[in-house]
Amino acid sequence: MPKMDLEAVRTALRSHDPTALLELPEGQWLDAKKASYEMRDPHAVEELAKDVAAFANGGGGIIVVGITTRLEHGREILDKAVPVERSSVDLDQWRKLIRQHITPAPRRVSVEWSDDGQGACVVYIDVPAQDPGCLFVVAAPTGKNGAPRTDTIAVPVREADGTHWLPRTELQRLLSRGVAASGMPTAQALAELLRETVTRAQPEPAPAGPQIGQGLPSRRQEIREAYEQLRTAGLGRPVGEAYTRGPAALQEFEGGEGQPGWVLCVVGGRAPVAVAQPVWQAIRAAGRDGAGGHPLAVVGYPVPGADRADRRSPWAVPPDAQNVDLDGGSWGAGQLVRSGRGVWRWEPAERLGFIVSRYSPELDGAAARPAAASAGAGDLAMDGHGRPADHPGQTSGP
Repeated sequence: MPKMDLEAVRTALRSHDPTALLELPEGQWLDAKKASYEMRDPHAVEELAKDVAAFANGGGGIIVVGITTRLEHGREILDKAVPVERSSVDLDQWRKLIRQHITPAPRRVSVEWSDDGQGACVVYIDVPAQDPGCLFVVAAPTGKNGAPRTDTIAVPVREADGTHWLPRTELQRLLSRGVAASGMPTAQALAELLRETVTRAQPEPAPAGPQIGQGLPSRRQEIREAYEQLRTAGLGRPVGEAYTRGPAALQEFEGGEGQPGWVLCVVGGRAPVAVAQPVWQAIRAAGRDGAGGHPLAVVGYPVPGADRADRRSPWAVPPDAQNVDLDGGSWGAGQLVRSGRGVWRWEPAERLGFIVSRYSPELDGAAARPAAASAGAGDLAMDGHGRPADHPGQTSGP
């Protein structure tokens, strides 16, 4: 059986070597869980808060999610790694729930991935040692009916390899000492203590409106980073949740006052791009008549043009753009070009009598695309808000 102390375990997880923990016993500072906390279940949220608060009250420790245990000589031994799906875990949500449901919020708690790239992918919660004079409490369990308790608290503690509730007699003793030290009448002291504890344990009000990356937990950080890089182009608040179209993660944003909105487009392996709504609607309209699923699967996704010296940096397509290069769709590489009267027209990158898609089998009779095509049925002019000029007041989904 390997011998590792708490610091050695921290080092292994930070170095993305979770299998180094296998064969270790659970104990005062180490707890392993096979399955992830299901945050849609209030009882799972309570369990998360209880587990973290217990380590905060017990000198610190680590919770590893994604490792099974086996019982051996009366001890739980870390046995096998069971990979956790990244799409099933929102680390930011876990961090927020820990802060919300433990009073006071323990300091410097980290929630991170440890992935060796060979199938062992776990989530770990590292709870460092806290102020020994501080007692961490959570709201008492809701019970079978799930009704929230607003008048009670509980104190989880870590003992050996298990997490338990502080006995009522011990809790009463600690409260009595606090009351005696405060010099306040007993009833008033208890009432204020409970009021403060319950108030801090209540969830913070949810922020108004959709948030950046909301809707795509597995790509939220990627979208946030792209937004920070492109916000100076004029991106405002999100107007809806993020969504996917093929390989692209997309989210729509407000524009500045009196300005059209934006669509943030993030495709893996490419520089992120912010496209003004009028241009985005023209791209969608160009591919709407193609047979290939959603319009972007037909015309492709914006790519930096040949005139851009740095093709790896984030970039923006402004509302007055006259052309935009596209690639990755069934029509192959091409360009959307705006005429002098505002009509958008898709043109292939190669001027041939017909174009065979680079993404379709070339020997199976794949349908050819005309050398140039207007953006939609007939010539499609776009107004200043990205709507077809011949259909005022109508919009279509992304």
